Order: sequence, then C-alpha cells, then structure tokens
Amino acid sequence: MALNTTNKCARTIMVLCALFFMLGGCVKKTVPTEMAVSFLPCSGDYIDSSGDPLPFDKLMSQAVKADYVLVGEGHTSVCDHKAQFEIIEGLTRAHNKVAIGFEMVTASRQDILNRFNLGQIPVSELPEELDWENGWRYDFNMFKPIFELAEKRRLTLGGLNFPFRLVKEVHEKGLDGLSAEDRAMLPQKVIPPAPEQEEGLKEVLAMHQGRDASDPEQIERFFLVQSLWDTGMAEKAVELRKSSGHPVVILAGGGHVEHGWGIPRRLKVLDPQAKIMTIMPWRGDEFYPTAADSFFYCPASYESRMGMTIEIRQGRAVITAVKRGRKADKKGLRPGDIIAKAQGITVTSLTAMHMAGSKAHKENKPLVFTVDRRGEIFDLDMGELPRMKKDK
Repeated sequence: MALNTTNKCARTIMVLCALFFMLGGCVKKTVPTEMAVSFLPCSGDYIDSSGDPLPFDKLMSQAVKADYVLVGEGHTSVCDHKAQFEIIEGLTRAHNKVAIGFEMVTASRQDILNRFNLGQIPVSELPEELDWENGWRYDFNMFKPIFELAEKRRLTLGGLNFPFRLVKEVHEKGLDGLSAEDRAMLPQKVIPPAPEQEEGLKEVLAMHQGRDASDPEQIERFFLVQSLWDTGMAEKAVELRKSSGHPVVILAGGGHVEHGWGIPRRLKVLDPQAKIMTIMPWRGDEFYPTAADSFFYCPASYESRMGMTIEIRQGRAVITAVKRGRKADKKGLRPGDIIAKAQGITVTSLTAMHMAGSKAHKENKPLVFTVDRRGEIFDLDMGELPRMKKDK
C-alpha cells in the first residue's frame, strides 16, 4: 500500500514538473527589437538617418552645403510634394539661389522652361506649353506651388528626362532598334547599376505584367533601361549645375533616389567632387537608415478622381479629405471613414485599392466599399468606374 502511494506521488510530481516546463515553454518571451524610429511622427515631420526627430532648421543647414539635393517622391502623394516645396522654399528663403531639375519634364522641352526662366511664360500657361497632360500626366496642381515659387524667386528650372516613349522603345527594341535621332538623346556613357541594386531591380521587373524576371535577356534590357534613365537624368543635372552656376535640387521618383543607387550613383561618377544629399519619404513601414541621408514622414496617400484623399495609417485606409460636390461626397464618404474592404478585398495598402479598381473593371461591376465609420460597418456602392483612355 505504501509503495503504491509513493508511486502515485512520484507520478504526480513528474506530471506537475512536465506541466511546469510545458507552460514555461508556452510563455512568449518578449525580446525588445532594436528601436528604429524614436518617436511617432506626424505627417510632414523630418527624421534623421538615426530615426530621431530632425528640426527643419538643422535639415536646411545640412542641405545648403550640398551641390545636389535629391528629394524622392511618390508621384501621387500630395504630402511628398508639400515637403518638396518646403525644402526648396527653405533653401531659397535667405535670397539663396538653386536650380530645380525635374524628372517630370523632358530635356527636349528645355526651350519652354528657358522661356519660363526668362519670365516670358506664366505658370498658368505651363501645363499647355509643356503638354503636361499627355507627358507626365500626374496632376499638375501638385507641382504648381513649386513652379509659382520658382517664378517668384527667379529660380532656374531644367528638364532632366528623355522622351518618355524612349523607355518603352528601348524595352522593346534595345539600342540597336532605335533611330539615329533617338540614340542622340541618350547619354553618351551608360553607368551600370550597383551590384547591390540588381536583386531589387529584378523584383521590380517581376511586378511588370508580361515580364519574366528569370529571362537573362529581359533582365539585361531592364537593367539597360534603368541605367540609361538614371545616367541621363544625372547628366542633365550636371549640365544644369554648370549652366546655372547654382546648386541643383532634383525632384524625382523615390526609386531614382533611394540608397543612392539611381541618380546619386551616376552623379558621383559624372561630378566626383560634388557634395550630394538625399532626402526620401518614409511611409511608416520598416525603416532603413541607409535609404537616404534624411527623411520626411508621409504616410502612403492617394488623391482619387472621386474627390477624396486616402492615407494608409498603421495598415488602415483612412479618408483624410473629401472635396465638396465630388463623387465621394455625393456617395456619402466623409473624412475619418476607414475603407475596410474594396470590392471584397481587405485594404491595408494602396495596392489593394488599385487591385479593387482593376477587379471592378474586369468584372464590369460597380465598385463597392465596406466602410468603417467609428465602429459602424456598412457598404457603399460607388458606381461603375470610368474607362481610362488607352495610351496612344
């Protein structure tokens, strides 16, 4: 009898020990991750490469020493364009002069910018003169304050891009398929991408519909296009610095600026003694200190043709503004509404919004939003989306 009791006690102790270790194994041990950004920024705040707040005056004291200041952007981000304006305004506030180089304008239209530089063309006529709607296409009004500032302070403007059709033609034909006239528009010496950028470029290639990122010929041609593009813009920026006699602020898509891989890499080759500074938007996702010298916080945003502005804040699509009288207003959307789903797709990014639009087009159905308004969930039928005109 005593033996049985002893065995039972031993088994009980063993079970309790096993439970102890099992439960101990289930307890999640929180290991603090390295703190990338030390504060919760508001839209438009500046951040240094350590992830700490960067006072605007300090940013300007750094930028004024540079020969080239490259400010990356998302082409549809109103916040990004406001930051670009603020940086140029700050640099020229004390009667300092800079030249502004635009990815958005091709070098072939420099004669129009020269007339603007001389005061012969007002800002109001620039969209038509530059054929902005058929060239760059993104809303001119996002850039209008920058052009107005340039007009007011007599800043020199330069077009950096080569004709947009050439990107497509090089993709399809390669250099050998171009006419002599088109080849003359390209940079004399093509500077290849940095080895550390190549994997990223392959990922971008894979995102393009109909492209094969495992095809060596397609990879080579894609690398060529990117190299021509970045080298060409860097070449024009160097020319702009020489002709104007002033530092150059370069406005270009973030992919041409981040990590110093695109235009900055080519500037270092073409103008090796120059001081280069890069400033990039940060969307609130993973923070990469090496992506730029400084950052400005702009959550991913999109100004819809329906008349609403959407921002991605901590993984939620928040409507931050609605224009009176436009479709979003008439359908009942209001600032502060959260688009939880679009066409049945959970919305945690702007990509999801674009996917929803494409799905509605493909299915030939109205676009339906599932809206979260302070905890109240309901669907809104936004109607059918207008068909986009095909590129000529």
